[in-house]
Amino acid sequence: MKLSELVAYRNELARMDPVQVAAQSSGHLQHIQFVAGRAPQFQSHLDRLDQGHQHIQSSYHDYAKVLTDLKRDVQAEIDAEAKHWFQESYRLYQEEMIHESVDYILDRRCSINAETAEIFRARLGMYADWQRPGMIIRPGREPWIQHLVGLDPLYILDQDRELLQPALDTFPEMYQNRLRKYVIDERSDHAILKRVPDHQIGVCLVYYLFNFRPMEVIRRYLTEIFSKLRPGGMLFMTYNDCDDEKAVRLVEQHFCCYTPGSLIRDLARSLGYDVVFECPVDGACAWLELRKPGEFETMRGGQAITRVLPIL
Repeated sequence: MKLSELVAYRNELARMDPVQVAAQSSGHLQHIQFVAGRAPQFQSHLDRLDQGHQHIQSSYHDYAKVLTDLKRDVQAEIDAEAKHWFQESYRLYQEEMIHESVDYILDRRCSINAETAEIFRARLGMYADWQRPGMIIRPGREPWIQHLVGLDPLYILDQDRELLQPALDTFPEMYQNRLRKYVIDERSDHAILKRVPDHQIGVCLVYYLFNFRPMEVIRRYLTEIFSKLRPGGMLFMTYNDCDDEKAVRLVEQHFCCYTPGSLIRDLARSLGYDVVFECPVDGACAWLELRKPGEFETMRGGQAITRVLPIL
């Protein structure tokens, strides 16, 4: 079986719970015994029914153990197969993704329905106020920057100035000049976010970038972003959730990187983040919100009320 098929098989098995079936069955059998017990003159039959009930319960226990062993062995095979795809993801990143053109990157968009988009706008809106400095890594052609203009200052970062241009072009020149625009180099040995001040960012958004980064690179980003966030600061991100078979198929097609959600969350927690919220985007892509522990504080007392409108 291909890895995507194994993951689909594991997920289907995980939805099956013989313990719940056993509990429901036991309830029905107890009801039968209750009804049968109304006629004590048939005690020999009642004793056999009780013995049969106990035998069925024991059989359910044995059945559940076999299923648990199956799930364990399936996961072991997934873990063994995953080693190849971790390596392949890093090779893809190092040897092929490095040659992607600006237009190809910008045209690669995440499929998202209106209901999910509204959820994300609401989630971002909870934190997008002038008291929080913000940072968007790869704003691209996505609309999210329009909902984060309240962040002050707002840093926008990508690996090429041309990748930043579509986001800049949505605003008047006056607001473009206010944005703090930085080109980053994630392939060097230097810190990726070296030009961003430490412990200052209140909100960071990384949308549809980590879907195309191997675990090693995501670790670098998450480590550096944690150092840039203030206590109570939020990181909103998407990634290719390979705990879902649809995401694994994208890996097998050499489109995305192999990044299981369970490992992403474990990595985030090991770095000090709290996992706040998660939501599927399109089945394969997942939205994850991480929080740096602590209370968010600001010395700002007020700001003139203005509204930044995009160019239509």
